[in-house]
Amino acid sequence: MTLRRRVMLAALATPALAQAQTTGPIRLVVPFAPGGSVDVLARPMAPRLSEQLHQDVVVENRTGAAGLIAAEYVAQSPPTGTTLLVASGGQVTIAAALAQNLSFDPMKDLVPVSHLADVPQVIVVGPSVRQANLPALIAEAKAKPGEITYVSPGTGSVTHLLVELLNQQTGARFEHVPYRGIAQAMTDLIAGRVAMTLAAFASVKPALDRGEVRALAVVGRARLPQLPNVPTTAELGIDGLDVRVWIGLVARSGTPALAIARIDEAVRQVLTIPELRDRMEPLGMVAVGEGPAAFGATLAEDPARWRLAVTRGNITLN
Repeated sequence: MTLRRRVMLAALATPALAQAQTTGPIRLVVPFAPGGSVDVLARPMAPRLSEQLHQDVVVENRTGAAGLIAAEYVAQSPPTGTTLLVASGGQVTIAAALAQNLSFDPMKDLVPVSHLADVPQVIVVGPSVRQANLPALIAEAKAKPGEITYVSPGTGSVTHLLVELLNQQTGARFEHVPYRGIAQAMTDLIAGRVAMTLAAFASVKPALDRGEVRALAVVGRARLPQLPNVPTTAELGIDGLDVRVWIGLVARSGTPALAIARIDEAVRQVLTIPELRDRMEPLGMVAVGEGPAAFGATLAEDPARWRLAVTRGNITLN
C-alpha cells in the first residue's frame, strides 16, 4: 500500500474507530481444511487486512462437523474482536435450522461483522460417472437409489443440504458421504471412489482446469462466465435450488460495536483492492462488502430457506 493511500485512509477514519483497536493478533478462523473456497478467500485477505488494521491478522484452520467445531470455538472465545469466524451458511444459518444438541446458539452467540462475498456452486462428477449430463445422472439415481454417491464437507454443510434439495425436487436419491473437508473429498472424487459433489466453483476449479472432473450444472439461475457452456439447474427445469451461498465474518456475541465497525471498514477497503478482486474473479467469487446491518438481515432470512430440506430429509447432526 502506498504512503498516500495510508494517509487518505487515516484521514477518513473516525477517532472512535481508531480507539477501537484491539491488542494482539486477529485470528480468522476457517472452519474447513486448506483448499476450500472459504480458505481460498481468507488467505489473500489476511495480509491486506493486516495493512488496514495495523496489526497482525492470521488464518487458523479448525475442521470438523461441517464447520461447527470452528463455530463453537469462536462462540466461546472472549468477545474482544480478535477471534472471527470466516463463515459460510453451514456454521450459522443451517446450524440454526438444524438446532439439535448444539453447545451454542448460532443466531444468538454469533453476530454479523461483514458479508465478504457470494460464491457460486457447481455440480461436478468424477471419472466413474459416464452420464453426459445432469438429467441422465438424475435418471440413473432414480433407477438405482442410493448407488450414486456424493461427497460433502460434512453433515449439515451447504453441499449436503443443496443435494438434499436436489433429491427432493427431482425424486433422485444420491447417497451422502460426509468428509472433514473438500480437499480429501476431491481426491476421492478424482480417484473415482465417489461419483459427485456440489461445491463452490473456487473449490473445484483446479480439478476442472486439469480435466480431472466434469461440470454438469451451475446451481441457480445464472450461468458462470468461467463456464459459459455449462447449463444452470434452472435451465434444466430444476426449481428450488436458487439459494444465495455466502462467505462472511462473524464474531462472538458481546463484541463491542466499535470493534466490529473497525473490522467492517477495513474489509470494505480490502474488497476494493484490484489485486484481490483479480484473484476472486476467476474463482467466480462476487465481492459484496455489506456491513453488520445488511449482513444481519441476510442471516435472519436464511434459516427458513434451509428448514424444508432439513425437515423433509430428516437431517440431524447426530
